[in-house]
Amino acid sequence: MKKLFVTLLIVPFLFGCKNKKNNVVPAEQYIKVSVEELSLMEDDTYQINTEIVKSGTIVFYSSADESIATVSESGLISAIKQGETSITIRGGKDTYTIFLEVLPYQAKDSLQIVLPKDSYVLAVNDTYTLPLEIKVGNAPVNDVVPSFSFENENIASIDEDFLITAKAIGSTKCLITASYQQQVVNKSFIVIVY
Repeated sequence: MKKLFVTLLIVPFLFGCKNKKNNVVPAEQYIKVSVEELSLMEDDTYQINTEIVKSGTIVFYSSADESIATVSESGLISAIKQGETSITIRGGKDTYTIFLEVLPYQAKDSLQIVLPKDSYVLAVNDTYTLPLEIKVGNAPVNDVVPSFSFENENIASIDEDFLITAKAIGSTKCLITASYQQQVVNKSFIVIVY
């Protein structure tokens, strides 16, 4: 009788406490944070939305580099200067990290030409579509048609669809000019052909 009683206690414990997805007893959750990565401009702020799952949990916020961004006791991030850092959120036994990139300040109406790289390497006769973006502040602008000027068009050229064609071995610099609402900006990049 004693063995039966012990068996009746153990069997439900072994089978009843398992999570059916991965056979692991789920850990108690204290907080939830849905953001993992964030980009802000200098002088911007962002309020972290921390959901408290377990009542009474106290939440702590910290910045890995307070010269780049600070975070208040209530979770308000203030972007200070350009760079990368992380914001850590702790509550109970839970820890979340938000990877933060602070971008240089751009006036809300400031025109900019955005390229992911400053140089592109192509083989002779190769083509490559330049991933060019024209923005006002952080918003893309589609009605701006940039102009292009290569120092040596015998080495490379570019068409109206931003398709670069590598013509001969060498390197050449290209100047992009864009204008929008009385603003004119320039940006250059290098094409290296082998």
